[in-house]
Amino acid sequence: MNMNFTIKDLAQDKLDDVKLKCINCSFWVDAGKPDLLTDVNISISIWEFLRSKFFELRSLRNKKKFLNFISASGGIIKAAFSSKKCIGILVAGRYYLFPKLKLFRFYPPDTNSVFLGCLFVLPEYRNLGVGKKLLISLEKDLIKNKISAIETVGKRLNEDMDIEDYVNSPIIPVKFLIKNGFYIKENAEIYPLLRLDLSTISIAKEFLQSRFALKNIVLKRAIKTPVNFRDHPETRN
Repeated sequence: MNMNFTIKDLAQDKLDDVKLKCINCSFWVDAGKPDLLTDVNISISIWEFLRSKFFELRSLRNKKKFLNFISASGGIIKAAFSSKKCIGILVAGRYYLFPKLKLFRFYPPDTNSVFLGCLFVLPEYRNLGVGKKLLISLEKDLIKNKISAIETVGKRLNEDMDIEDYVNSPIIPVKFLIKNGFYIKENAEIYPLLRLDLSTISIAKEFLQSRFALKNIVLKRAIKTPVNFRDHPETRN
């Protein structure tokens, strides 16, 4: 197995080249039957309501090509590649691009944050840091664009939940999110809302700081360690 992988932003015209189940996933589209009265009650403002309904209707028309819809609507799609093989994918964007969110009790999440809808890695490439690097890449982009936070739904394995449903759900495990800097914003037995504040120390910042610190250590050692010309190959007869 190739342990080297790269993270790339996945443009809309490259989606059809990716052979992952996420490409045809319509999980976040299925929001049930429209209920205008309920939607008005839970929306923060009329503008937010109209915008969310607009994108909900558009996503329904693009249900079979949901990622194309996400990409065309300003969403973020990142992919991890090992050589030319796509081994993982991340999907994020504004909350209204994920209509199914309105079925969760915490809806709507922070409208100024970016919602992380999916982070999938092929089973044989898990526990190798692929998911973490996808997340770091997203964080770095959001920090540059002065986005203050990421929010997402996490999943817990519950006695009432079928193990197959848990594994196949695109919702990200709570343990992974906590391990990577998220905290529980609104708790729930199975699907809590989690948040990562990018204004504080984030994974991306820690990663950059650790690289800088390592570089300094190497430089200091190089300065403190004089070259032994006696043992240098070019000085030997």
